[in-house]
Amino acid sequence: MKTKKQNSGRFARRAGAMAAIGFVAVGASFVGGGCDDVGNPLDALCCTDFKPGTNMLSVDWGLDGQANADFGVAIQAIGDFSAAASAMVSDLGTSCRGMAVELGVDPKSVDTADPGDYTTQWCNLAVGEISKISAQITISVQPAECRFSAEVQAGCEGHCQVDASCDPGSIEARCDPGDLVVKCDGSCTGSCEGSANVAVSCNGSCDGSCEGTCTGGTQDGGICNGTCDGKCRGECQADGSANVKCEGECSGSCSVEGTAPRCKAELKPPSCEASADCKASCKASASAQAECTPPSVEISGAANLDAKIAVLKKYLPQIYAIATARAKLLVENAQAMIDVSANLEGAVEAESTAAFCIIPAGVAIADAGDNLSVAVSASVDVVASVEGG
Repeated sequence: MKTKKQNSGRFARRAGAMAAIGFVAVGASFVGGGCDDVGNPLDALCCTDFKPGTNMLSVDWGLDGQANADFGVAIQAIGDFSAAASAMVSDLGTSCRGMAVELGVDPKSVDTADPGDYTTQWCNLAVGEISKISAQITISVQPAECRFSAEVQAGCEGHCQVDASCDPGSIEARCDPGDLVVKCDGSCTGSCEGSANVAVSCNGSCDGSCEGTCTGGTQDGGICNGTCDGKCRGECQADGSANVKCEGECSGSCSVEGTAPRCKAELKPPSCEASADCKASCKASASAQAECTPPSVEISGAANLDAKIAVLKKYLPQIYAIATARAKLLVENAQAMIDVSANLEGAVEAESTAAFCIIPAGVAIADAGDNLSVAVSASVDVVASVEGG
């Protein structure tokens, strides 16, 4: 099978396993103090304020001044990270099950309530079905992309100083001009960025699939290597200084004031002073809440495989997004989360709300490590099977 392969795998698999080891160790160190006298360490009466997936930045953790602010930012990052890892495993399990069942596997093949085991078993079954046809198909993939939320990072950094003197600075000021993109209701000069889900008008080079006429190059699986005249599911670089109407995001100059600014790269450090842990926590929260765009997946094969190819095209974009983008972003922030989590226990007063909440936070971060390891391993296995590797 001929394929355009992405670097989806072995490094990510090792990194995920290392992250899981670190998180388990940190979580284990937390579970053993603080709530033992109350009873069950995970009892709701022990800590009612730690709620992954919610905004915890303004919670009163029973600490004084700056300590309360620092703890809130750290616990927010832990909650965001654990929620993202849990959602990733759930999404992967759903995709693998859907793919396996539609490829012919008995819907009752897996009987477990454990999310990690559920995902692993269904992905293994999907791999088994894919391996039956992988040598007979050709696949081309436009890379998935995850972009961390600069808005979340800047908003979080505003809590890094309790006296509210920390002004992180605007996204526009903290982003290199070449990395700044905006919604442009006028004409865009430069490049117009679409995605697998958003096709943008294009008369220039297209780094994704071209829906129109591709000239001066070849189209391999829908990917235009020349000039695209039509719609581009990717980034369209307009010829010369042409002004174009951009249905996606404009990188360059907009003829009117752009809205919804976003930075494609890491923001420059905030203008205010903040602790290293606070900065790392805010970056981790921003990464956990990143917006991810699935790839465009083009598959071809013999006519008798049309039904199975349709199934692959339905589920593979989500799985590729996890293997090559979502999991990668979490892995990149894993060590920072380990370091921030390890510093929590010595930074709180014994009888404070914060002390009680360290325990469920530790359990959550250990679970996040397990989920991250499962997501990396299972998604990479599926990708490797469809690419014939």
